[in-house]
Amino acid sequence: MRLSRNYCVEDWAALKFQSEADWELAVSIFLDRVETRYLEHIRALLSRKTNGFVVLALDSALIETLEQFRRGVGKTPMRKGCEYFESFLTGTKFGEYFTSELAEIFYREIRCGLLHQTEAGGSSRVKRGEGLAVVTPTADGRGVIINTPKFHQVLEDEVQSYAEIVRSGLDVPSRQAFRRKMNYICRIESEEPANGIAN
Repeated sequence: MRLSRNYCVEDWAALKFQSEADWELAVSIFLDRVETRYLEHIRALLSRKTNGFVVLALDSALIETLEQFRRGVGKTPMRKGCEYFESFLTGTKFGEYFTSELAEIFYREIRCGLLHQTEAGGSSRVKRGEGLAVVTPTADGRGVIINTPKFHQVLEDEVQSYAEIVRSGLDVPSRQAFRRKMNYICRIESEEPANGIAN
């Protein structure tokens, strides 16, 4: 099974994690997967004027999988989607822009709106423009305005930041969680117990 453009399950399964070189390759596999399945396609879409909905739909899918990596779980448990998005949007580089309340609105009105109705819900809007912040509450307080290009750039930065955390080896729980998630993707039974978020 192909994990990305340049790596297969066999490449991951061959890793013994007995050296930093193994961890370096593991992070390269992860980055190649994220790059060739998501990021390069999103960048191509960003050059088009009416890209907001599709870009944020793909960004939302990537956010969910990144939070699964942070927690070391195979998939998001039933009825935990909002919790996962709130954790990611307040506990990563996005925390500079999102409160818990704004993260919940993003999940409900943007992520779920795009996934289930193919439109932003309520008073929420998807826009672009240098003068707009990454996220702005709407006047009625019940929605958010998302600046798609800026939002996506923060996500790209977070992917690199997360990769560096795993690469550095300074946070052992993050490495354990990362390995569990990749094992799940590769259909390899993990020896690492799930133990919550690894920040």
